[in-house]
This record gives sequence, structure tokens and C-alpha cells, in this order.
Amino acid sequence: MAEGQKNTGLKIDRPLRPGSALDADALGRRLFAARVTEVLARVSSEAGLVVSIEGAWGCGKTSLLAMVEDLLNSAADEVRPVIVHFNPWLIGDRDALLRQFLASIAKAVKLTDHAKEGKRVAKELKTYAKAFDVLKLIPGAEPWASIIKSVVESVGDASEAAFDYKTPDVEARKQALEHALRKFPRRIVVLVDDLDRLYPAEVYEMVRIIKAVGDLPNVGYVLAWDEKFVSAALERLNVPYAAAYLDKVVQVRLPVPALSYAQRVTQMNQGLAQLPSEAHDAFFPNANERHGLVFHHGLSELMEHPRDVVRLFDVVMSIEPDLRGEVHLADLIGLATLMTKAPSVFSLLRRTPQAFVGRRPGVRSTFEKAEEVIKRHADEREAALAECSNPGAVRDLVHCLFPKTAKADDEFTFDRVVFTEGHLGHPDRLSIALQLSTGSGDVSLTKVRRFLFDPEARETIAKDLNEETCAPFLDTLGSVVESLGEDLVLDVEPLAISLARLIEQPSFGERARNRNEVWFLSAERLALNAIGALGKRVTPKDAAALAENLICDAEALSIAVGVAHASFAETKKDDGISASPDSKARAISELSKNLERAAVSGQLFAKLSPGRILWFASPLLSAARCKAIFRAIQQNNPSLDQFALGLMEGGFDSVKGWYYEVPNEVDRLEKYVGMDALKKHAAERVKDESLGYPVRAAWRAVVEGKAIYGKDGSYARR
Repeated sequence: MAEGQKNTGLKIDRPLRPGSALDADALGRRLFAARVTEVLARVSSEAGLVVSIEGAWGCGKTSLLAMVEDLLNSAADEVRPVIVHFNPWLIGDRDALLRQFLASIAKAVKLTDHAKEGKRVAKELKTYAKAFDVLKLIPGAEPWASIIKSVVESVGDASEAAFDYKTPDVEARKQALEHALRKFPRRIVVLVDDLDRLYPAEVYEMVRIIKAVGDLPNVGYVLAWDEKFVSAALERLNVPYAAAYLDKVVQVRLPVPALSYAQRVTQMNQGLAQLPSEAHDAFFPNANERHGLVFHHGLSELMEHPRDVVRLFDVVMSIEPDLRGEVHLADLIGLATLMTKAPSVFSLLRRTPQAFVGRRPGVRSTFEKAEEVIKRHADEREAALAECSNPGAVRDLVHCLFPKTAKADDEFTFDRVVFTEGHLGHPDRLSIALQLSTGSGDVSLTKVRRFLFDPEARETIAKDLNEETCAPFLDTLGSVVESLGEDLVLDVEPLAISLARLIEQPSFGERARNRNEVWFLSAERLALNAIGALGKRVTPKDAAALAENLICDAEALSIAVGVAHASFAETKKDDGISASPDSKARAISELSKNLERAAVSGQLFAKLSPGRILWFASPLLSAARCKAIFRAIQQNNPSLDQFALGLMEGGFDSVKGWYYEVPNEVDRLEKYVGMDALKKHAAERVKDESLGYPVRAAWRAVVEGKAIYGKDGSYARR
């Protein structure tokens, strides 16, 4: 394989091949294959024998047949049997099964033994096949004694009609075949595979064929099938006591050995090894612990057969690249397990995710407790679990992936769901997993990490944020910073500056203007939280220097006034980062210059929250500087509409949204403009009949001294 080329297939998906099966045995099943060959040693010139290797689809029956064949072929020449392969699934014609079955034996004998005994066996098998061509057998009766006469022409080099074969003729042909087989010096072993891929009527036909020829001397049969499937097929065709009927057909029934715990671990490790190396990158903390947790809670029990692991990792390899770094790999493997081993549960999860996580992904606020929502869907979950072949193991896996479900079911749970660690139990991570990629409204953890660790990508990522994702992205970024170990190095100051400037992106302003819920966390608060978490990663001296640099940053005025207020206001708050008192004069001077420059250029009202900027700057700046800022604002916007909207913004409620009023601390406002002058200007503005809401509400609030809704101009109850 060329360097860098990805291995996209699982080698364990392929059944072992005759000739190399024993060397490729990774499950230690050689001893089982040896027991089968020992049983076949009972085949003699006096009697035949039918052995079945029984197990569910995907448990390795075909590989075991290959191992049995290799062991039989390793015998000395004088005792090495003739091996015959027969796969009824490839015939595709129910009525031709018997003819093809006997013809396969005849062909193998003729090809491997050119002595007269071999030729005679082949001839008698061919003749016997003609006698039974397209004739129906009655279950439980000797087939040659219950032939239904037919006028269907037999197939072959003879043109005789089937009705010419009388019962004695068929018995005679059987006796002639038995006589030839007894004289044949070698055993014949017929390996029959894929019986559990047939339609019920074809299964029925093959079982009757084996019953009809199973006692031929010197012939042994090894049937690979799923006993449950075969029994169910017989029951569908009204065969009485189907399971007991199989006991009449098969003398020795051997179940395929179950995978041991160690073998399941080995198979899972082989599956993991097939994934691209990038899939194993340490995107989340506690990665190995998470893998072990998921494996030991249901997943290991559900990996019953080698093909279960193959199907699982086929799905994982398909969905992992687009979810890499967004959902924990262990959780992805758990989800893929539900897809392959519990489709009824996965269908419910996809249709009704709130039945597992308590709220529908994308719903940010709800008055219902998650546990109450999950309990309400208990019957649906139980019905889905009941359809699974191993409901207990599926339940354990569900409880591991979705701890709130375990809690609602009154079961033990670690009750740990961490969004930043990519857990499916978080509604927003589940949403991404179910849609198999991040959508326009999803927070990408991959982009969050790139923003943190790749300075060159920050500007592009910031521009890609939209109104829906900007705040969750910022919130997630802060959480990731808090979760990072101290051993990970961050460029704290450049990163903090980037965060401070991030909220001045248009998407944050659109979010603030289009606010439609009470439970609203401001972008300034989210950014300050994240910056505060960064400040804890450096020394107090460096944190103070960072705070000063933030205050002096002309491109991050929203955060600049926030940090300045937290650092120097009389009622300052501890936001995790503050400048040194010694830097106050220098920092405030630079801040005031930046504010005035923004007002002069008209950029002030392009910021996230210009009203908040002016409000928090007022007690920090001199009256002269505030007046200068106001004059610059008025020069750029003589109507002062934006100024009124910003400074009169009173609050938000769930009734009609934003309302406007004159602030209680009117002295802050009067540092910019006197109230008398402002009221006079307001009175002139409301006379303008073209003035619409919410601007009219802001000016009316100044004139009337009341709180007024910006939606329709009605009075807000305070």
C-alpha cells in the first residue's frame, strides 16, 4: 500500500478461504474444526452421516467450513476424502436443487477419481438424479416409497419421461448407487453452505433432499445454517414439530463457539485499527476512559459474532469523517451499534430524540424538566427495546450514552453529559450525529478548537458565524478553555484580543437586535467569561497587563468598556480579569480617545451594543470627553435616533419584547447631553409622522417619562 493511502476495508469481513484458513484463524477455532473432522470419521461404507454447524448469520460458519476442508485435505492420501462444495443459494431454482445437488457430487467424484469405481459412482448418481428430477417428497416418509407420478420430462442426455420411473425402478437405482458407493475406496464429504439465505420453500426442499440422501453409505454432509432461521422456515410451511424434524435429518448438531470476551476485545481493536489515524486524535479529554465505559456497558455483549464487528465498523468508517472532532469516537461507535444491532431503538432516537435527552435538539429554552419528558416516552422506548434480539444489552448501552434516560428509568447512572467532550447525551451533539454532519445552525467543536489553537484561522471562522451560532460558539469556546489541561499551551493575549473583537462581528449585532426570548445571555457576558477563563491560565501580573491591553483596543470597544468598568468603577465586579489601579489613567485616556474616534468616524453605532458602551463609559470618562463624544455622534446622525435607541433601551419581556424608558441613573445620560435639551429634541422628533417604531417609542419615553414598547407604542407595565 502506498504511503498515506487509507485502508478502507476490514479484512475480518472476508470469510477464511480453503488453503489458508487454518493459518488465518484469529479466533482459535481450529479445535472446533478438528472435532467436526473427528465426527466425520464415522462415515463408512456401511452408513453416511449428517453434521450441522449451527450459528447466527455472521458468526463465522463459512470460515469454519474452510477450516474443516483444510483439515480433511491434510490427511494422508489413502484416507483423504473427496470434498464436494454445494451452495444452494447459487442455484436459484427450487425444482433443480436435487438434480444439482447430486450432480455436484457426481462431478467431484468423476474429477478426483478416474478409476472404474469413481466412474461407476458418478454414473449411478446421475441416473439417480434423473429419477428424482422435479419429483416431490413427503416429509417424514421414505422418498423412494412416496413418489408422485409426473409427466414432466427429465433433464439430461436421456429423453425418458418421469412417469416411466416406477417405484421399484427408483429403489433399484438407489440400491445400485449404494452398491457403487460401498465399493468406492474414499469417503465423500459434502459441504453445504448458505442454507439460511434461501427462501422458506427452498429451505424446506433442501432439508428434504438431505433427508432423502443422508443415509447413503460413504457420504458425509456438513451443513452450515442458522437453526432458528431454518426452523422458522419450516414452521412457515406448516411442517409439524420443525425443530424435532431437524433432529431426524441431522445426526450430530454442533453450535459455533461463542466469542469470548478476549476475542471480542481483539475484534474491536482490529476494527479500530482500520480507521484513519486522524480518527484517533485526542479531540476530547478522557478518550480511553470513554471507550472503556461504552464497551463495557452493553456494546461488548452486542458484538456476538465477527460480522457484527464488521458491520459496526463499516458504518463507523462511513460516518466518522464528517463527525470527526464533533462527537466522541466512542459515542459514534455506540451510535453505530444502535444502527446495526438495534434498528428499532435507533429509529425512535432519530424520530423522537427528546425520548432520550429530554428536549428536541435546537430548542434552547423549555419549562419542562428533561427527566419528565424522558419518562413520558418510557412506553415507546420499551416497545423499541422489545424488538431487539438482546434488549438487556441495548438498554445498558442506551443508559450509558444517554444518562438522563437511565435516571428516568430509575437505574444507576454516572450522570455525566459534557457538551465539550462530544457526548451524545447532549441534545446538540446528538443533533449533529443524527444529521451526520454539522449544519448551519450547529456549533462545530472542530472550529472551536481551531479558533483556540490556529491563529491564522480565527478571522475566517469569525466571519462564518451566523446569528444562530455566534453565541453558542462563544459559550462553547469558554467551556472548552475551562476544560483544557494546564499542559496545553495557548497564546492567551492574542486569543483574548481575538475574542474581544469577535463579538463586534455583524452576526452578534443581528442576534442582539432580533432577540426573541427572555432567557438571553449577552455576547459581552459570554466573551468576558471566556476571557476570564484565559486570564486564569497566566500569572496575575500578566492578567492585569492583558486587561489593560483590552481596555486600550480600539477594535473591541464593547469588551474594552466592560473590562474598564470591572477594573475601575466604584462598584466593580470580579469578571476574572482586571487592570492594575496604576494603569487607570493611561487606560482610561486611551479608551476615551478610541470612543471619540469611533463617534467621529460613525463606527460607534456599528458596534455590538453602542448604548451599553456609552452607558458604562460615562462614569469612567470626564464630562468634557463625554460632551465631545456626543457632539461627534450628533454631527454624524443629527436625528440622534441611534443614540436614543441605545440609551433609552430599558429592558425586554416575553409579552411584547423590547421597551424603552429614561434610565434611573439619569446623571450618566446627562454627562453626554442635558435632559432639557434632550426632551426638546425628542418633542420635535415625535412630531415627524413618518417616524416609526421602535425609534418613536424611544423618543416618546423621553417626552412622556414612561416605559413604552418598541413593537407597537403601548405602555409597558413596570
